[in-house]
Amino acid sequence: MKFETLGNMLGPSETLKVKCRACGRVTAFPVKLAIRAFGPDATPYDVRRKARCTACRARHPDVWM
Repeated sequence: MKFETLGNMLGPSETLKVKCRACGRVTAFPVKLAIRAFGPDATPYDVRRKARCTACRARHPDVWM
């Protein structure tokens, strides 16, 4: 069973999308930037824990690939 991680779920042309629940800001990370920021073994849960909105500084955004 494979776990959903950035390294095995994102293809070369895909993006990691992060939406702030507080202010609604949406950011798309290209694969290389997402892996550099969160690591290839990061799960969506890991990204939610680490990510912070650059507009309002809120934590725990919605994340999808």
